[in-house]
Amino acid sequence: MTKYSLIPLDKTSVSPHEISETLRNQLPYFTEGKFHDSSNPDRLFFPIARTSELLEEGVFYVVSPLDDQNRAEIELTDEQEDLLEWLVSNHIEEARITTL
Repeated sequence: MTKYSLIPLDKTSVSPHEISETLRNQLPYFTEGKFHDSSNPDRLFFPIARTSELLEEGVFYVVSPLDDQNRAEIELTDEQEDLLEWLVSNHIEEARITTL
C-alpha cells in the first residue's frame, strides 16, 4: 500500500505527517472540498474551525449520492483523529500531499 505525507504550507517549521492511502482518499471529508489551488488537487485547505469541530465531535457526516436527504454519521478512526489533532495542535490550514 502506498504511503503519503502531508507537508504543511502555512507552517513550514512543522514536520510532515505520514498518512495511509486510505486516509489520502478520505481527505475531502475534512477539507469541505476546498483546495488552496483548484488546478492542483494535491494542495488542500483544512479550515481550522471545521477541523477543530470535527475533532471535538469525533464524527463526520457523509451524504449518500443515492439519497441526498439523509446523512450518515461516521465515527473518526484513530488515524483520522491523529491527523486532525496534528492539524489543530500545529494550527495548519494549508498542506500538500506527497508520495513517500
